[in-house]
Order: sequence, then structure tokens, then C-alpha cells
Amino acid sequence: MRHDRNMNANAASQVFLLEKDGGVLCRILGLYAARGIEIDAVDYRHAAPRCMLLRITAGAEEETLRVLVDKAGGLVGVIEAAHQHASPVRVA
Repeated sequence: MRHDRNMNANAASQVFLLEKDGGVLCRILGLYAARGIEIDAVDYRHAAPRCMLLRITAGAEEETLRVLVDKAGGLVGVIEAAHQHASPVRVA
């Protein structure tokens, strides 16, 4: 599943390897919502048996996103979490 909007110039990607559990996905998205972070793109796909890969691209301050990744990385069901700067992509 993929959802894109026009990406903002300060967009960065956060990548999560998760156990297949809709609850952990909702908790991660809730962290963004609680901080008022606007999500520019979401990519969610099968990674391995019982695992899924979630990539969120959002525009916010780098430090805010790093803290969010650290907090999400501690959630039950999150196997790995990483933050990387994303290059802007144009969506027609």
C-alpha cells in the first residue's frame, strides 16, 4: 500500500521493520499524530514471514523525527527502526 502527497523540502524517511500486527502500525502512526507531524508518504509492504516494512516520509525538524524513531523503536512489535534524510520527490 502506498500513499503520496507532494513532498516538502524538509522531508525525511523513517523506516520500521515490524511484526505483522495492525496494532503496532496504529501506535506508530499515533506518535506522528500526537506531535502534529504531517505525513507526506507512506509505503507498507511484506518484508518476510510475519514481518512487514513501513516507510514513512514526513516533514518535521530532524531532531523531532529522530526522537520519534527512538520512541517507536521501543514499542512492542517493532523489530528495527531507522531515520534517514529523503530526497524530495515530485508526485503528479
